[in-house]
Amino acid sequence: MASPTDREEVAAKRVAVIRAMVSSLKRGESREYHVGVVGYYIEGTPYSATGLSVGPTQTLDMDLTDKGFVCTAFFQPHMLHPSTVKANGIVQKGSGEQVVDLVPVRLEVKLADVWAVAEFIKGEQHDLFLDPETAASRLAAFLPERN
Repeated sequence: MASPTDREEVAAKRVAVIRAMVSSLKRGESREYHVGVVGYYIEGTPYSATGLSVGPTQTLDMDLTDKGFVCTAFFQPHMLHPSTVKANGIVQKGSGEQVVDLVPVRLEVKLADVWAVAEFIKGEQHDLFLDPETAASRLAAFLPERN
């Protein structure tokens, strides 16, 4: 287990990487990221997850918060609670030659739930942050929040 000083350094790096990611997207830079998480909150409801694709077309209206970041994201209706689908409605987006039903939602990611951040440049993954200890410790804490 890491010492408190090491954990503080990890936490500081996590904050710096998330801030840089959000700032780049708010500036309109065409960057693609994958954020490894143990879960996130959709319209305030916790959902278990392993990651979130973050970029100019997947996550809109991104902003930093005191505890992480928020954005508008899109999910297929079957992935969400029926009340969320009813409240937010369904939009149709083109995906190749198909039209897909999606629900726009407000999604929150808390810093405590982020265990990895990678940027994809020309299809190649560049790890910016990795903290397997968070993946293990926060998963145990996050799962009861879903009930």
